[in-house]
Amino acid sequence: MSNEIAIIQNENVAAIAAKAPVAFTENQKSHDRCIQFGQNIIDKILKSGGMNDELDKEAAEFIDRSRKTVKKMNEQRSPVTKLFDEIRTVFTTMENEVDPAKPDSVPGQLQKFRNEYAAKKHAEAEARRLAEERKQRIEAAKKKYRTDVEAEFKQSFNRYLNSAFNELSRLNASVTLDNFDEVSRKIADFPVSIPEDSLKSIFHSSVPRSLEVDTPTLNAIAGEVSCTLAPQFKEQYSFEMESNRDSITDMLPSKKQELEAIAKASVEEAARRKLELEQREAEESRRREEERLHKEREEQDLQKLKQQQIEVCTLFDQAGANTSRPKIQVKKKIVINDARGVLDILNLWWVNEGCSLSVDELAKKFKPQITFCEKLANDKGDPKTIQSGYISYIDDIKAK
Repeated sequence: MSNEIAIIQNENVAAIAAKAPVAFTENQKSHDRCIQFGQNIIDKILKSGGMNDELDKEAAEFIDRSRKTVKKMNEQRSPVTKLFDEIRTVFTTMENEVDPAKPDSVPGQLQKFRNEYAAKKHAEAEARRLAEERKQRIEAAKKKYRTDVEAEFKQSFNRYLNSAFNELSRLNASVTLDNFDEVSRKIADFPVSIPEDSLKSIFHSSVPRSLEVDTPTLNAIAGEVSCTLAPQFKEQYSFEMESNRDSITDMLPSKKQELEAIAKASVEEAARRKLELEQREAEESRRREEERLHKEREEQDLQKLKQQQIEVCTLFDQAGANTSRPKIQVKKKIVINDARGVLDILNLWWVNEGCSLSVDELAKKFKPQITFCEKLANDKGDPKTIQSGYISYIDDIKAK
């Protein structure tokens, strides 16, 4: 290494050994004499109770001589300190060439290759993670849509079944001695199979559609659910309606006897028995309605449980996807895309740290900006000052 010459050459070492003590001794003498002479002037000023023209002239002459003394001292030590600087440069150059923190060093170049490779791996892992998360969101959205559509179809079916129950109950409630045969025939002939048109209307979905899943896939899911539920709904409707119709039909003979007895009874007795008949029928209708609502609530609870299971599985899948990421250090780094972004940075810094600093601390941090504003204020041609209650200008006076 060529830089080694500055250290290992004997003449350089000898030069330092020869010049350094002499330069130090001469500078020490100049230093002491200058301090002593200046202190004598200060003592005179204090003894006189302040400055006067004679002391001001003496101080000005001393200050001029002190500047020359500083220049002479600098010339005395310059060869020595310059050689020391060259030696320090050799050491720091060697250190920098093996310092990984220096971009141009060999370790620094290797670190750059590693950083670029780590960034590539991170980007690939991030892409896989995002793809996996999207896949999981799609699957979760499909499962949720399936359960929501299934719940909606079952609610629609229950409403339709309840409507049919109510219609059959109204027929039963309308039975009198005069229309007994006609209404009894309507009850006996009441259809217990759900019409196809009604079944199609039940399978009309208004569930909000996820943006994660395309429309054809959602339509296919709704179609699968309707194909699965259609046989169940047909069977359940026939069973429920037939049971309800048969129950009412079985009670018609006794109801006719009760109506005949009411017709023969006195007014008061007839009113009492008619009220009891209506109460019995209302109680029976209420019992059937409670059974239907109980089944509906059980189905709703089951649907909620399915949805909770889907959500839990989704969380576990996402946690599993995140654990497979490579072990690298990732930190946010600011890139200023526009000069106005600096204001946003200053605002965030001020809110979180700057506002809590003292005036002196802030003055140190913003010394270049303060100096620039002072330069504008001292412009002889077009001075500019800040008009603010938080800032004032004072005159800084120096003697020449």
